[in-house]
Amino acid sequence: MKKIVLTLIIVFSIFSCKEKIENSPSVNLDNKVESISDKPDLETTVKNQKPDSLKVDNRSTVIDHYICYKDDKVASRMIWISFTDKEDAVQIKYKGQKAPIDLVFIKEEFIKGGAHPTIIKYYSEKIGMEINGEYKLTHSGNWDYVEYTRGKDDRKFNFTIDFESNPYGKEACF
Repeated sequence: MKKIVLTLIIVFSIFSCKEKIENSPSVNLDNKVESISDKPDLETTVKNQKPDSLKVDNRSTVIDHYICYKDDKVASRMIWISFTDKEDAVQIKYKGQKAPIDLVFIKEEFIKGGAHPTIIKYYSEKIGMEINGEYKLTHSGNWDYVEYTRGKDDRKFNFTIDFESNPYGKEACF
């Protein structure tokens, strides 16, 4: 009889401890305590604007600064993007091009974690009244990246911030 009672106590203890372990906070490699139930991997905020919409959204278009980028494969290919004080992209211009191209906001993603959160914003390229391609702007810490997907053939072009050409400057780099 003592063995049965002892066995039941041990089994009960194991199951009650197991529940406590599953609900306890976890510790990651950076020694930060994170609650299992409160840990979203990705928070995405999507604005109700369709990517094929030609209507310009109601975001501010007052330019605060510019970021210059170099193509990852062709160093002579450069772009600048103008931004508002809220970090919304307004226009893009390629080196050698006469006029900048308007950008239309599609959506934004915010990814927590790491040393810095990663913010990804998507924009459509509007030439005249047509959407011509899509830009994916990624910002994390000091680094800014642009991935352009050309609409007619889905070819991708990648650009990285050019730290040598006055990044975050009040004037465009070319």
